Amino acid sequence: MKPNNNRKPKAKVTRNIILFSGFISVILLAFLYLWIFNHTNLMFREVEDLKRKEAMLATQNRMISMDIDRLSRADRITEIASTQLEMVTPIPETVAVIINTEILTEK
Repeated sequence: MKPNNNRKPKAKVTRNIILFSGFISVILLAFLYLWIFNHTNLMFREVEDLKRKEAMLATQNRMISMDIDRLSRADRITEIASTQLEMVTPIPETVAVIINTEILTEK
């Protein structure tokens, strides 16, 4: 029998398999890194957009609170009631409260 000279030594085949799997691993890790980097950038942009929206909503909230305070002033309400609704402010009355002490002491 003739020895088959076409066969590569077992060590060389193992080395080629290791190199090939290492090369594939490096490529896969590079793609994973790019995906994580891209995903992180997208999340950062979304966070920045949400911070901008939150600041805008906080400003609107302050403006609405100022409008509520301005519209709920007693002098403004009194003026609208007297001019537009033709309401009249009543004359203040003196109220006397009489407390019967006998009712309080009875049990």
